[in-house]
Amino acid sequence: MKEQDVREQAFAMPLTAPAYPPGPYRFVDREYLVITYRTDPDRRRRAACRG
Repeated sequence: MKEQDVREQAFAMPLTAPAYPPGPYRFVDREYLVITYRTDPDRRRRAACRG
């Protein structure tokens, strides 16, 4: 799979076995929170190895 394929087709994680189908979705009286962040890959690897 190429990066462009991921950009065009990805909608959920894990990419090759998403937990839910692609939308569209309709949410009524729902609250949700989306968090997007950037991190240093080396720091993330070190943090994952600790636990």
